[in-house]
Amino acid sequence: MTGDVAALLDRPARHGHTGAMLAIERPIPAIVAATITLIAMAGRDSAAQSTEWYETVGGAVRVVVAPPDPTDTEIRGMLEVRLEEGWKTYWRDPGASGIPPQIDLAGSKGVADAELHYPVPVWINNPYGDFAGYDRPVSLPFTMARTANGEAELVANVFLGICEDICIPVQTRFSMSIGHATGSTLAAMRVEQAHAALPPPEAAGLTVAPNGHMEDGRARVTVVNMADPDTIPQLFVHAPDGTQFKPPEILSSENGKTVFAIEPVNAPEAPRTVDAIVTVDGGSVRIETRVSLELG
Repeated sequence: MTGDVAALLDRPARHGHTGAMLAIERPIPAIVAATITLIAMAGRDSAAQSTEWYETVGGAVRVVVAPPDPTDTEIRGMLEVRLEEGWKTYWRDPGASGIPPQIDLAGSKGVADAELHYPVPVWINNPYGDFAGYDRPVSLPFTMARTANGEAELVANVFLGICEDICIPVQTRFSMSIGHATGSTLAAMRVEQAHAALPPPEAAGLTVAPNGHMEDGRARVTVVNMADPDTIPQLFVHAPDGTQFKPPEILSSENGKTVFAIEPVNAPEAPRTVDAIVTVDGGSVRIETRVSLELG
C-alpha cells in the first residue's frame, strides 16, 4: 500500500466540506459492513445547472443537470468524477469486492427513479483481483423521471469508491433546484455529449451472442467483430440479479471471431440461465446489449 493511511485520514476536507473519510485497504468486503459518515451538502441557486465539486482523496465528484423543456417527462444529468493520476473508480459491476456507483433521490421533489448509465470501461489490473472500471476522469450519465410540473428540487445521495492501492468510499449528498430550459447551455451540451458517448445496442459489423455452456459449467459467448477484425474485443458482463463474474477468458480469437468463457465467482448449485448486460469494446465500434447466459 502506498502512502500512510493515517495521513490520509488526517487530511482536512477541502473547499469547506465537512465529514470524515475512511481509507480501506483492498480487499473491500468490509466496506459493506462499515458505517461511513461522509455527508456534505453541495448546492447553488435556482439558476445553477451543476453543483460544486465535492473533493476527496484521489479525486472529486459533482452533479450536472440539463434543465428540461416544460413538456419533457425525463430529465438528464451526469455524475462527473474527477480522478487524480493513478486513481480509479468502478463500473456497474465492480468485481467481488468493489463499490458500484450509486445515486438515490430520496428527499427530492419533482424527480424520482434515477438510473445510472455507463460508458465502456477498461480492465484494471489489481493484485487483489482485476476489475472493470475507469482509470481517468469519467462522466456517468443518468436519467430521472419527472413526477411534477414546474421547478424540481433535486437531492442526490451519491456513493462510490475511488481507489489507488487503497479504496476511499465516498458518500455525499448534493442538492440543487432544476428549472426549465431557457435555451442551449454549456451544462446541457455536456450532459448530451455524455449520453451520446454511451455504447449503443447495435453497431454495424459487431455482434455478440451466447452459444450454450461448456462441460465445466461456464457460459460461452461469441463476439464477431467484422468492423475491426484485427482488434481482439474486450468483454464486460453484469447480471442485474447480483450474480458476479470473474473476468472473461478468451478461448480463441481468429478472423474477427472471438470466443469467451464466462465464469461466475460462485459456481451455481444447479444449471440456470442468467439475464446479463454485456458491453463489448471492439476498438472502432462498441455495443451494449442483453444476453441470456447458461451456467452449469
